[in-house]
Formats: sequence, structure tokens, C-alpha cells
Amino acid sequence: MRGRAIVAALFLSASGCGYRLSGTGTFLPPEIRTIAVASFENRSARPEIDVRTTEAVARELSRRGGYKVVSDRAGADAMLEGAVTRFETTPVQFNAQGRATRVEITVVVRASLRDLAKGTVLWDQSNLLFREQYDVQQTDANYFDLETTALDTLARGAAQTLVNSITEGF
Repeated sequence: MRGRAIVAALFLSASGCGYRLSGTGTFLPPEIRTIAVASFENRSARPEIDVRTTEAVARELSRRGGYKVVSDRAGADAMLEGAVTRFETTPVQFNAQGRATRVEITVVVRASLRDLAKGTVLWDQSNLLFREQYDVQQTDANYFDLETTALDTLARGAAQTLVNSITEGF
């Protein structure tokens, strides 16, 4: 019991001294405080997905605190660039008449973070895969495009995953 308390105390004291866990990727060095987020490229056939993803990533970086997010690289410590390389919709559930009742959206993102002072790549992922499903309305009365809502949800989830990967190194 006493050994566990000592280990816990050491862990808690080490967690406040600037050390961070590092997974398979690289975590951000402490000198990175300002990150420029460039508009993601859209290499898919779906309009808006790049804008939604860029905005969600910028919001998530800002929400985490500790990072100032800017749109221009002037004065930034690092630059995050990315592209939506694929967008697909696939019906995954059907009614008795063969109409899709549920659709899955798949988005693939490539992104990298570069230290602007050193010119080195701090983090890079070429095939980040994200999926989101939504129900398709079966009537035209009061139709509301649920794909748009699903795109927003997907962009938020992608941003959380991407920022986790960058900041935690996993």
C-alpha cells in the first residue's frame, strides 16, 4: 500500500514539471505557443467539408488552452496544414422498399504541423480516417438535411482526434 502511495506521489509531482507522455508521434515542445491554422485543401467532391474541418480544428486548439490560434503564419511558432483527401457516403441500412434509411459518411484527412523557426515537421499523419452515420428522412414533408448536421459532428470529432494526436503524441 505504501509503495503505491509513493508511486502515485512521484507521478503527480512529475506531471506538473513539464514532462508529458509521448506515444508513437511527437508531442509539442514548450516553445510552441502560437499555431497558424491554414485553410485545409479540399481534394474531395464534397463542398464545405474543408471549411468545416479547418474551423473545427482551430476551435479545438483554442479550446484546449495554452495555444494562440491565428490564420496567418506571421508571428506563429508553428503551422498546421491539411487536406481532406476523400469524402464518401455509403448507405448502411435500408427499408423494405430498398431505400436507404441510414448513411455513413467517411472522410480521410492528411495534416502536418511544422515548426516555423526550425523548419522541422513536429507531427504528420497522411490517412486520418473519420466516420459518422446519420438517418435519412423517409418523407419530404418538413425535410431537414441531416447530412449537414452529420458533417458538423464529424468535423468536431475529427478535430478532437487530430488535436489529441498532435498535443499528446498518440
